Amino acid sequence: MGTDDITFEDLLADGPAGGAPPRTIGELLADGFPRAGGMAALGAIAQLPDPDSKYAAVQHQYLQILELQRRAA
Repeated sequence: MGTDDITFEDLLADGPAGGAPPRTIGELLADGFPRAGGMAALGAIAQLPDPDSKYAAVQHQYLQILELQRRAA
């Protein structure tokens, strides 16, 4: 697992995310998922505005993770 991979601990965290949250999908790709961002960070990423359609597939993948988590809850 690389340093940019999302861990279960990152998704399960309830505390504040480490670092500033991304403002676009491009920033998310450059900076990676916020460490210990939890479901709040994942939900915020799903809502990111990004007019560049080349990132649509990336945002779709985050939406799929979020939907799987919601179904499991």
